[in-house]
Amino acid sequence: MGKETARRKAASRRKRFVLFASGAALGSALGLIVGSVLTFWIGEGAARAIQRGLRRLGGDDGRPHFDLLMQ
Repeated sequence: MGKETARRKAASRRKRFVLFASGAALGSALGLIVGSVLTFWIGEGAARAIQRGLRRLGGDDGRPHFDLLMQ
Protein backbone atom coordinates (compact mmCIF):
# COMPACT_ATOMS: atom_id res chain seq x y z
CA MET A 1 0.00 0.00 0.00
CA GLY A 2 2.95 2.32 0.55
CA LYS A 3 4.07 2.08 -3.07
CA GLU A 4 0.59 2.90 -4.33
CA THR A 5 0.35 6.15 -2.37
CA ALA A 6 3.85 7.13 -3.48
CA ARG A 7 2.83 6.61 -7.11
CA ARG A 8 -0.32 8.67 -6.61
CA LYS A 9 1.69 11.49 -5.05
CA ALA A 10 4.19 11.39 -7.91
CA ALA A 11 1.38 11.43 -10.48
CA SER A 12 -0.36 14.26 -8.66
CA ARG A 13 2.87 16.25 -8.45
CA ARG A 14 3.51 15.73 -12.15
CA LYS A 15 -0.05 16.68 -13.01
CA ARG A 16 0.27 19.92 -11.02
CA PHE A 17 3.57 20.72 -12.74
CA VAL A 18 2.09 20.11 -16.19
CA LEU A 19 -0.94 22.22 -15.31
CA PHE A 20 1.29 25.03 -14.03
CA ALA A 21 3.53 24.91 -17.12
CA SER A 22 0.51 24.90 -19.43
CA GLY A 23 -1.01 27.86 -17.62
CA ALA A 24 2.26 29.79 -17.72
CA ALA A 25 2.71 29.13 -21.44
CA LEU A 26 -0.89 30.03 -22.24
CA GLY A 27 -0.71 33.20 -20.13
CA SER A 28 2.53 34.28 -21.79
CA ALA A 29 1.18 33.68 -25.27
CA LEU A 30 -2.07 35.44 -24.52
CA GLY A 31 -0.24 38.41 -22.97
CA LEU A 32 2.00 38.71 -26.00
CA ILE A 33 -0.97 38.65 -28.37
CA VAL A 34 -3.00 41.15 -26.36
CA GLY A 35 0.00 43.44 -25.99
CA SER A 36 0.73 43.32 -29.71
CA VAL A 37 -2.87 44.03 -30.66
CA LEU A 38 -3.10 46.86 -28.14
CA THR A 39 0.14 48.43 -29.41
CA PHE A 40 -1.05 48.13 -32.99
CA TRP A 41 -4.41 49.61 -32.08
CA ILE A 42 -3.23 52.66 -30.13
CA GLY A 43 0.01 53.17 -32.04
CA GLU A 44 3.61 52.64 -31.13
CA GLY A 45 4.24 56.27 -30.16
CA ALA A 46 1.32 56.33 -27.74
CA ALA A 47 2.38 52.99 -26.26
CA ARG A 48 5.89 54.33 -25.62
CA ALA A 49 4.46 57.48 -24.03
CA ILE A 50 2.28 55.37 -21.72
CA GLN A 51 5.25 53.16 -20.87
CA ARG A 52 7.40 56.22 -20.11
CA GLY A 53 4.64 57.66 -17.92
CA LEU A 54 4.30 54.42 -15.98
CA ARG A 55 8.05 54.31 -15.44
CA ARG A 56 8.02 57.85 -14.07
CA LEU A 57 5.12 57.02 -11.76
CA GLY A 58 7.05 54.01 -10.51
CA GLY A 59 10.09 56.13 -9.78
CA ASP A 60 12.23 54.84 -12.65
CA ASP A 61 13.06 57.72 -14.97
CA GLY A 62 15.65 55.79 -16.97
CA ARG A 63 18.65 57.35 -15.25
CA PRO A 64 20.96 55.38 -12.96
CA HIS A 65 20.61 55.90 -9.22
CA PHE A 66 24.13 56.95 -8.23
CA ASP A 67 23.38 56.73 -4.53
CA LEU A 68 22.80 53.00 -4.95
CA LEU A 69 26.00 52.63 -6.99
CA MET A 70 28.08 54.26 -4.25
CA GLN A 71 27.39 51.46 -1.76
